[in-house]
Amino acid sequence: MKHLHPIDYPSALLVSGKRQLVQGLPLILTKFTPPRSAGEQLQRTRLLEQLDQVRGRRMALVCAGAGFGKTTLLVHWYQTLIHQGERVAWLALDEDDDGVGHFIPYLLQALRPLYQGWNADFWSRIEESGALNPRRCLIELINQLHYCPHDLYLVIDDFHLVNDPGVQDALSYLLKHMPAALHLIIGSRSHTNLTLSWLLAQDQLIFIDDQDLRFTLEETRCYLSQSIKVPVSGSDSRRLQSATEGWIAGIKIASLSPELQLFPGKLIDNLRGGTRTIARYLKEVVFDALPEDVIDFLVRTSVLKRLNARLCNAVTGRDDGQEILAWIEQHNLFLSALDEQGYWFRYHPLLEECLSGQLIQLPDIDIKQLHERASQWFVEQQLWAEAVRHALAAGKNVPEARQDGAGAQSLAEEGDIDTLVRWVHHLPASIDASRIDIQINLAWALAHHFRFEESRQVLDDLNQLLDHYCVKLPHSTGIKLQVVRGICEAFAENISQSMAIVEPLLGDVPCGDTWVDGLVCNILSYCYLVGQRYTEALQVQQHMPQSDDPPDNLFVSVYRAFIIAQCHLCLGHLDEAVYCASNELNRAERYTGPRSTSGATLAPLLAEIAYERGGIDDLDGLLADKLELIDRFSPPDALGGCYISLARQALYDDTPQEAERLLEHAGRLAVSRKWPRLEARLLAEQIRVRLQRGDQTGAEQLQQQFDRLAYSTAHNIDPVCRGRIVQYAVLSESRLLIAQHEAPKASRILATLVAEEESCHHWFAVVRLRAILGLALWQSGEESFACVTLNAVLQRVVHQGFNRSLLDVGDALIPLLVCLQNSLTVQSEESMALGRLLNALSQASDQPQHPEPPDATLSLSERECQALSLISEGRSNKEIARELDISTETVKWHLKNIYAKLNVRSRTQAMNYAIKMRQ
Repeated sequence: MKHLHPIDYPSALLVSGKRQLVQGLPLILTKFTPPRSAGEQLQRTRLLEQLDQVRGRRMALVCAGAGFGKTTLLVHWYQTLIHQGERVAWLALDEDDDGVGHFIPYLLQALRPLYQGWNADFWSRIEESGALNPRRCLIELINQLHYCPHDLYLVIDDFHLVNDPGVQDALSYLLKHMPAALHLIIGSRSHTNLTLSWLLAQDQLIFIDDQDLRFTLEETRCYLSQSIKVPVSGSDSRRLQSATEGWIAGIKIASLSPELQLFPGKLIDNLRGGTRTIARYLKEVVFDALPEDVIDFLVRTSVLKRLNARLCNAVTGRDDGQEILAWIEQHNLFLSALDEQGYWFRYHPLLEECLSGQLIQLPDIDIKQLHERASQWFVEQQLWAEAVRHALAAGKNVPEARQDGAGAQSLAEEGDIDTLVRWVHHLPASIDASRIDIQINLAWALAHHFRFEESRQVLDDLNQLLDHYCVKLPHSTGIKLQVVRGICEAFAENISQSMAIVEPLLGDVPCGDTWVDGLVCNILSYCYLVGQRYTEALQVQQHMPQSDDPPDNLFVSVYRAFIIAQCHLCLGHLDEAVYCASNELNRAERYTGPRSTSGATLAPLLAEIAYERGGIDDLDGLLADKLELIDRFSPPDALGGCYISLARQALYDDTPQEAERLLEHAGRLAVSRKWPRLEARLLAEQIRVRLQRGDQTGAEQLQQQFDRLAYSTAHNIDPVCRGRIVQYAVLSESRLLIAQHEAPKASRILATLVAEEESCHHWFAVVRLRAILGLALWQSGEESFACVTLNAVLQRVVHQGFNRSLLDVGDALIPLLVCLQNSLTVQSEESMALGRLLNALSQASDQPQHPEPPDATLSLSERECQALSLISEGRSNKEIARELDISTETVKWHLKNIYAKLNVRSRTQAMNYAIKMRQ
């Protein structure tokens, strides 16, 4: 790194004469200047504002591991203060300063240029004191600065290199007696030994740690846009941020790789498995400075996905796990606490991968033995799922064979479907009761993997085995066997068949096994949900009381919350949906972590609601690190909600190509799993995207594909799903008709669709459909009916936050909203809500538009074409309003839309365009 001399920073030494030297050497002036990197650095406003609060406090501590951007942040803040005319000093420490005799002279020299009011004899007394007396120097310094009339800021970087108790005592003394003018800012990789609790109690300490310093998704995007020439897609940015968990060094290393521009997906996949560049960085910057016993501990415990002191002792064969973990945590070695009590921890994924790579290269360590020890410990704690995972890694059975059933059931309840499938295949064949139960769990897992044929085969084979040996199953096991068949058929979109299997089982609830009870209630209510029987779905769930203990039937609890929340979403109860889904997700992730099937099930629903309410920026936080799991485990409704929300976010960000890519990706998943209902929903959204881009031809081509899908599934698909496909087809057809200036025809078919959705109380869809119907009626010249249509759902728009349902219709809706607002009381909630929507639509219409087709008039509505024709005749706004029987305000909105669609800036340009098109 280069070094930048601060503005007007004098280069004088500490004093003249013998105190110019520290143990025979001069002071190193570059330690008083902050480093800087070549090129422009990302300005992190949120952290600079947080750090700026030290102006009213004694101290700020920026503490995080290597590569989190501590020094860069401090340099930016330092330079900001310099440019503001503040008096700020920089002091970078190194290993030579680990002694009070070195530290005090550098401390004094750093502060000397900041204050012009030093007593004339101060420096002479310091020099003449003979052997350096730290306490006397500090007292003199404190007394001198007591009279300083302005603020002084001292930044001390790399404080982790100083461990001398004398230095710690000196700095603690200075903090305790610090004059009001002085503010101390410390940057360190490890937690200091300074006593700071009293500063916290007095609100005199600003603390910024690795959680604060991690790049957010938006910062990742900004950094990548500054660093590389070829833009990285939004999804790849999300995946990179997730793979690194915001670790800045990892993101920077990735940005330097040509692969990020050429093959971003491949590079990010490689990051998850560790790369040589990251491994080399961690070795040189982190591992080489560690004691050997700490490295040995890290390497051996890298086999653990979560760890605590007792578990580490069991795996490593040591007895100092508590002390080592405390040391690692103090030195910020990429260790994250998983609970508030500080009992469970985990390593950063990239550190874990790097450690695992080192472990493989050490022939004297038996990796299988480490896993075997871990498995034994988890067995002793009766944590069966983790016991199974480590037993598989060791190539052995669970240490207590009689617990095979407990292990399989635990994996099922936890939702670790991958491990369950591997584990059951690993077990020897048997027809005893526990193995029969395991086979049922295997079929359940395969169904949740969407491997329907394999699930059916396991169930068929099991039924044949039971018939052959005349095995009589316990009552709850018999119900479980049937309900798993129902689950398989429901997820395969054979809804009617699944209901026929499961509806008779509801009378057996409770059957004595809460897991089985939960499966029955969940799958039956899921079938009712797909069939738009929302009230019945909620009534079914009343048969199953919710557990207060998340680990007890965790997977059942998560799916129960998903179904209840999805019902509330469809019924238009957004607050209830958010409460139910977010509470269960938070509870579940305390036990499974953020990357689990719980998040894959519930996060998409929360993202859909966040988007609807205008929280577009919240989508990334909900979905960024879960997309891989969502692809693998989400049911159709969650998968569709996820990718439609992301696609609409991409449209909002003016990246329509990304929107289409996301929908095509989800569409391929729907086709591979034979989910025509989801395929239809995604096709409808793709048509909407193309129409918004002005690509009417492309939309018509997709509609033809839609017609083929509807025809091919007319006779060979479940009737419940077929009905939903028809609804999506009608919606797409109506959008196309509006684009083709056939609004009256669109309004007729939309009215029928609205009536169907209202009959089953699907208010979430009704709000969206009425917004489109209102537009169609308005463009058909039926302004009063258009207002009545939209007014019918206005209360839900206001009180439940249905924003995007209206905004996504586009600025063509503005005249209708204006007309509706004019009919309302000025200060009413509805009027103010419409005002906010109009403002949002107006701002969106001012954004740069995509190039229109050669004949841009094709994108004009019927009323806009009429207005343009009158403009070409030289009519005024009042004359146009009288001719079209609309208000002058509505005329102005039409003109605004016409200018945007024709890419013109004035009335004259619009007039010339219209005349030219007539010629």
